[in-house]
Amino acid sequence: MKILFYPLYVIVFLLSCCHDRDFPSCPTCENFSDGFVIGFDPCSGVGNPNGGTLGFAIYLPAKGDTVVTYDFPAGIYEFPLEYFGNYKFYPFFPEEANEDFPVKVKYRYAKKEEFSVKFCTGDIVSYPLFYNIESQIILLSITK
Repeated sequence: MKILFYPLYVIVFLLSCCHDRDFPSCPTCENFSDGFVIGFDPCSGVGNPNGGTLGFAIYLPAKGDTVVTYDFPAGIYEFPLEYFGNYKFYPFFPEEANEDFPVKVKYRYAKKEEFSVKFCTGDIVSYPLFYNIESQIILLSITK
């Protein structure tokens, strides 16, 4: 009798992967969350932070997590340029601006082949966030 239930347990476990929204090893799962843009990846270039090429850090309060995306579209927000002036030493917006850029995101976790890695002198402060594949997401949609 136990032998009959074992395949059933395996099938249920495999099919339940995409129902656990916090499980990053299921890269095809869609996740939905409200959040706030709180910083940027200093190694992705800050020449034109509003140009759509910079990696941004998004805090997701409901999940208690911060994620990073490299496909944040231009035009959602016009970020103040002074927030990027000290980028080599501090890649986060001022604390008083933590809720100034709210977003609603639909996303999935990045697959290994989609993982973006850019190294620079700002790595010391930002390494745990920007170089952790479990923190990198691909945006499917985003609104204010």
